[in-house]
Amino acid sequence: MIRALVVASLLLAGCSPTEAPAPAASSTTPSDKSAASACTRVALTIEKNKPPFDDMGTATRAVEATDPGVREAGQRLGPIAEETGRLWVEDDPTVDKGPANLRLADARQGLLTACTNLFGAYPWPFTRLPSPTPSS
Repeated sequence: MIRALVVASLLLAGCSPTEAPAPAASSTTPSDKSAASACTRVALTIEKNKPPFDDMGTATRAVEATDPGVREAGQRLGPIAEETGRLWVEDDPTVDKGPANLRLADARQGLLTACTNLFGAYPWPFTRLPSPTPSS
């Protein structure tokens, strides 16, 4: 009889809601690596106010993303980045680069918005860069 009570109490203890498995911790490595790469690149480009030379690579990565919002934003960024990059390379003093730069800034912001919709507010855990100084 005592043995039956011990077994019953052990079985009940195993079913206790307080013993439920904890939810898995969220990973810092996103499953959509193309989106993560494009999002990291566009965030750093905006943060550091970089010229348009890297935007084509960012757009290419965004177009390869599985997330439709990131992919569409990359499709918008690509042609604008190409046009703006061409203007920078040609460096024609008679051409007003302002409108192209404004379209590029809008396209970058559109991609950043798509990234925020996908991953939440920036900075994302996967964008953390190693410390520039070695730790001892």
